[in-house]
Amino acid sequence: MRPQKITFGDMRQMGVRGVLIYCADYRCGYSVTLSADRWSDDVRLSDIELRFVCSACGRRGADVRQDFNWGTPPSSAMGYRST
Repeated sequence: MRPQKITFGDMRQMGVRGVLIYCADYRCGYSVTLSADRWSDDVRLSDIELRFVCSACGRRGADVRQDFNWGTPPSSAMGYRST
């Protein structure tokens, strides 16, 4: 059994509005960011982890975490460049 994570309501109270979704297969490494607005306050992040299917490798399951940088533009210091 997976440990229970915080609820989306708890996350929103901290001011966090997005989530990071990582493929459950550590060898794949695929990840995506999503807005957390689609889930209600009483849903736990751990409740939705088994609903995801990786679009890169096809594996079911994910690691869902808070995106503390949601809405922050990428920094050029992080290897991004502006076009």
